[in-house]
Parts: sequence; structure tokens; C-alpha cells
Amino acid sequence: MNSEDRRSNLFSNDIKDGIFLHAVIQGRDITLQLPRNVQPALSGLPARSPGFTGRDRDLNAVMQFMDPANESQNKSATILLSGLGGVGKTELASQVAYTVRGASDWFPGGVIFVDLFGYDRRLSLSPERALTSLLQAIGVPEESVPEDLQSRIRLHRSILAAYAERGARILLILDNASSADQVRDLLPTDGINFALVTSRHTLSIGARLYELKALDPQASIRLLRNSIAVSRGEEDERIDEDVDSSHALSRLCGNLPLALQICAAILADSPRRPVSSLVESLNKSHSRIDELRREDKAVRAVFDLSYELLTESERRVLGFASFSPGPDISTAAAARLVDVPEGEVERTLVGLSRAHLVEEGNTWGRWRLHDLVRLYALEAVADLAGQGEAVARLYEFYLDHSREAARILGVEEATGFFASRDSALEWFDAEYRNLIETVYVAANQPELLAYAAEIPHRLARYLDIRCLYNDWKEVMEASLSTLEDCGHEHYKANALNSLGMVSRELHQLSSSIAFHEQAISIARNLDDDIMLAKYLNSAGNAFFDNRDFESALDAHSEAAEIFARDCDYLGFARATDNSASALRMLKRTEDALPLHEEAIRIFREAGIRESEARTLSHMGCTLFDLGRIGESVVAHKEAIEMFRRLELRGPLAKALVNLSNSLRECGDMNGALDAIDESLSAHSALDDQVSVARTLNQRGLVYSDLGDFDQAVASFNECLDLLHGYDDLIEVGYAFANLGRLHGMNMRPTEGIYFFKKASVVFARCNASDDLATVRQMIWALSLAVP
Repeated sequence: MNSEDRRSNLFSNDIKDGIFLHAVIQGRDITLQLPRNVQPALSGLPARSPGFTGRDRDLNAVMQFMDPANESQNKSATILLSGLGGVGKTELASQVAYTVRGASDWFPGGVIFVDLFGYDRRLSLSPERALTSLLQAIGVPEESVPEDLQSRIRLHRSILAAYAERGARILLILDNASSADQVRDLLPTDGINFALVTSRHTLSIGARLYELKALDPQASIRLLRNSIAVSRGEEDERIDEDVDSSHALSRLCGNLPLALQICAAILADSPRRPVSSLVESLNKSHSRIDELRREDKAVRAVFDLSYELLTESERRVLGFASFSPGPDISTAAAARLVDVPEGEVERTLVGLSRAHLVEEGNTWGRWRLHDLVRLYALEAVADLAGQGEAVARLYEFYLDHSREAARILGVEEATGFFASRDSALEWFDAEYRNLIETVYVAANQPELLAYAAEIPHRLARYLDIRCLYNDWKEVMEASLSTLEDCGHEHYKANALNSLGMVSRELHQLSSSIAFHEQAISIARNLDDDIMLAKYLNSAGNAFFDNRDFESALDAHSEAAEIFARDCDYLGFARATDNSASALRMLKRTEDALPLHEEAIRIFREAGIRESEARTLSHMGCTLFDLGRIGESVVAHKEAIEMFRRLELRGPLAKALVNLSNSLRECGDMNGALDAIDESLSAHSALDDQVSVARTLNQRGLVYSDLGDFDQAVASFNECLDLLHGYDDLIEVGYAFANLGRLHGMNMRPTEGIYFFKKASVVFARCNASDDLATVRQMIWALSLAVP
């Protein structure tokens, strides 16, 4: 008995030798299979400064406290690094992370870095959003992240504890926290895993406190010398040639590493400038640094000096770049923001990065502002004309590109912005965080409402492809909240429909159907057939997943009729293919096949490869049900090759399972097992636990046919382990039924009856009448063989 491509609310990584975790979230039991090691370790960590110095004592103290061999009773598992902005808290945390990863086995589970942006109101992460990032980093798929804060907290701490029990201790680095409330819920509570928190405040979080002070004078001199040497080499001896001026410079900088690095950059940019000249310039701002312990005055003095050295164009770029709503900005976006050619703005940004006023991003062509620099720049351009127009240009840039990127993902045709589908995906990969932040900012400004309404709609296709379902849902909710009372019914309907789609992907089917029904109601009231057909087709998919095949067929059929009337042939083809799938589930298989064939013809003529591949895969299942097994194999193989070329791992993994089923029916057991192995490999990057379970069920069937009882039992049991706690899921019924069949074939009627009875309970709950009738018949047959 083979399960079809159905969905549920259970997902995980399928990684061998991983950690199985049973937990409760939102009243549901789940089982997650997590990787033994946190793979993204250090991926978000800032690079170490090559000029790092002066913190050996602090570094050693932190390392000694974290040493697992240092088992002092009641020792906290959290360290708080506090101190002034610019004092080097993040740098020290980075040094700790690289040290423990490179020279010890203290944290075999990995190191995870999250910047909480606590002092930037626009970028500051709430505990809910920070927990989403942490859960994904420790192996929880997007689809399994709970909706409410308390469930996220419980799941996060339970998983950390599970890692700890397996000896996979993890170090969390929570950077830039502004309050105890922001960070408290993120901390591990198992006493084994460790958290390193940085903040400008002393936070009451039960942590061991290390307060970083300004560097001592000799360390400040070393930092100046080292930083200049990185750029100019050891032969630049200005710091040692004028020791008095160098000490004066470090004092004027308040011995703060950030200020010292900016001064070093200024000197490196002007190799003939004496240190005394820089000291003289800083002394002119001496009234601003009357209290060196005050972060704002020490750093502001250096910023003021650095700012005074900028050209007008550099000041404009720096100031306008601070308007960017996201964590970074591309050269192209900055060019649109400032309204100058890309080459010119790139040269300006490179100059600003040398002055440490702008930081290079993770890849070339992307730029970040330290939050202190951002705040300074916002103040510096507070009275600059044209700010509103600049923000509008930036948002228009994001909207224009997201429109074209979404379009190419849908119709797979090159556009003026993007040469290929891959380039559109790459642009979204780099910009989607900025797009999401743009929506959040625009949602609170009436004059920008149109961006908050449309950008999420353009972003949704990408988020679907990348399986970023929680981001998709949250940005749509933000968009919808701005539209509730604004009269933008078309935008509101689009948001509701999109929320229905993502709720279906998250397996919140009742919510999905409710959202779709609201969208359909608005479309009918507006008498908008184009919207109505699209929403009906989406609703049909939700009905299908909810096993209401009659309602699914009705919705898809009405959508197809409207699409045909409006000459929207691609929409017609999609609705037609969906109708065929519903007909197949209603046992009207002969009626389904021509609908698949018509949809394939339309997609091929239009060159829409992804839709053609999906329809071929659907048709392969219909051909199988018709007993045309050879043709089913051909259809699945053709779909699989297209999915491989398009790098669509989700559809590929599912199509491979269907191919395995057809090959098994043909007697090609080696081919069937090869398809299963490839499917499991594809699933390793997807975190789709239900599909993994379905694949394991299929593997059990192949081993059953090969007469390998032990391997078959192991596969079925592994399938059931993944689905533990989900007794209402039909895939559980299939696994139990297949175990019953296996035991019956091996002359174990008592065991067979036991598993068939468990399957019958599941099938009854799922209203799977045909499957229920089959297992009841098997129970009767096996009962005759019981001694």
C-alpha cells in the first residue's frame, strides 16, 4: 500500500546519527530529528580583526569560565560582556568563538551567532523573531517553528537540552542586546550549553558579568600600530616615531577600539600625514570629549572628524545609506537611493569603508553601517533636502526588481533586470531580508502603504520556493494589518489568499481554507473574475490537502471555467491539472488523464518548465492507477529530469518516490531502491519530515518485495518514529497497514492482525473508506490462519 503526495504538520531534518527530540508545542506532540552538529556554525559571525590586541586578559578569563573542566558549583551558563559602544564587545565575542571552534572540543554542537540589533529601533529583533533564527540554526525547519512565543521558548530549550544530553554542547552568541527582556527567553537553561551575550547595558539575566573597559594606553598604541600595518605594512612607523602624539591620539579617542580604528584608517589613507596633525584636528573638538568615559562623546569626536574629511558626495551617500530599512544595502540600491551611477557610488562606498564608516558585507557589492554610525549619519543629514524622494526611489527600486524577479520565477522568461531564473533567485537571496524590513517600515507610514501592500505579494513566490514559510506568513500578516481599514480591497484579498497558501504549507488547513474563503468573498463582491479564478484554484489545493476532494474539484472546475473565458491559458492549465488530481482521488481516473495531457500541452507551448514538470509527475500517478505502468515510469522520469535542471528539490524528492513505486510494480527493484536513495538525499536539504516518512514507507515496500524482512521492518518502524504522535495522519495508517501485510506474508497472522487493526483506526479517522475496507478484509483473512 503506497501513500500519495499528501501533506501534514510534521517536519524535520533527516540526517543520519541525529538527535530525536519529542516535545510539545501549541498542544501538539512532535518528534524532530535534528543534526548532531549545528551546520551553520560561524556562518553569521563577523570576521576577526587582524589588528586585535589588548584583550588577552579578558579573552583568557572568558575562556577559563567556559572551560567544561572548570566545574564550580552553581556556575552560570551565561556570560554577559558589557561596556560602551565601540569598546570591542563583538570583537571579543568573535575571538572567543573562533578560538573555541579552532582549538578545542568544548562546543562540538557548534557556535551560533545572532545580532539582535538591540539599539536600532528599526532592526531590533523581538524574542519571537530571534527564536525563529535560533531554531532554524539548530535544525528546526521553517514549517515546524511554533507560532507563539512560549512554544518557541520551550522547543528551543528542549532541543538545546537534547544536544547537551548527546554531548553536542552549543555556544550561542547573542550580540547587541538592549534589554533583559530581549535576550532572557533565548538563553539555555540546561546548565550545559552556553550563551555569550553582549550589551551596552548591565542586564539582569543571571549571567557572569565581564565589563569591558577602554584599552590601556599601551594596548591602544599597539592597536593603532597593528591596524596601520595591516594597510600600509610594517614599514609605516609613524606611531613609534612620534610616541607622544600617539599617546595623545589614543587619549583623545578615549582608548575605544572603534575610535582608534577610525583614526588608524584616516592615517592609513594619508601615508604622509603625521600623527600630530591628526591630534591637532581632534583637539579642535576637545570640548566634545570632556568625559572620555562617555561613549557618545569619545566616538562622536572621531565621527565628527571623519565626517569633516568627507566630500559632499560622500556625506550624501553615507547619510542616505542610513535610510535603508534592512541590515545592509547593495551598490545598485545605494545608487538608486542617492540617484547617481553605480560606478560612482561604488567608489564612494569603498572610500567610506576605508574610513570604517561603512563595512563591507558578506559578499562584494553589499554594505553595512554600524548602528552607531547609522545613528550619527541620520543626525548629520537631518536637515538635508530630498530625503523623502530618496526613500521613495529606494522603495521603488525594491518594488521594480521584486516585480521582475517574481515574474521570471513564474513565466521563466528573461527580463530587463534578470537574465535567467537563477539570477532572479540570487537577487531574492541577497535582498529578501531588506524587502521584509521595507514592508515593516512602510506599514507604519501612510504615504508608503502601497509598498507594504505589493512587495509581500511579489516576494511570496520566492519564499515558497525557499520554504521560508514563517517569513512569508509574518510579512503577509504585517501587510494585511495595514490594509484592514484602508479600503484597498484588491490588496487585502491578495494578502488573504497568500496567507491561505502559506497556511496550507504550514499544514494549518482550517486557517488556510478560512483565508481563501475570505479572499473569494472579496473577489465576488468586486466582481473581479481574474482574482476570483486565482483564489478558487488556491482554495481547491487547500480542500485537496484536507481530503475534501469534491470541494477541491468544484473549486478547480469553476476556476478553470473562468480562466478559459478570460483567455488565461496558463491559469486554465493549472486549474485543469488540479482538477485531474482531484478526479483521480475520486476514482474517476479515465476522466483525469485527458486533463493532464491538455495542461502539459499548454505548458510546453508556453515554455513553463516547472508547471510542465509538476503536471507530468501528477500524470504519472494517474497512469499508474490506470495500470499503464510503463508510461507512468516515462512520465515520472521526464518530470524528474526537469526538476533536476530547475534545482527544485521538493518536487524532485516526491517524484522520485512515485517513480520508485512504478519501478517496483515493473519488478525493477534495484531501480526502485536507487530512486529512494536519491529521494532521501534530496530531502536532506528540505526538512520535510512527512515526505521523508513517505519515502521510508516506499523503501519498506521494496524490501518487502525483495523478501528482506528485517530491512522492511526497519524502514516501516523508522517511518513511524518520524510520525510519532500524529495518529490522525494517513501516512501512519499506510505504515501500519504495510507492517500488517509484511507480517501476514511471513506467516505471522497475530502480528499482522495487530498492525492492521492499528491502521484501521487511522483510516477511520481520515475517512479513507477504501483503505479501511481493505484492511478489514485482511484482518478477516488473517484471522482464519490464527491457530
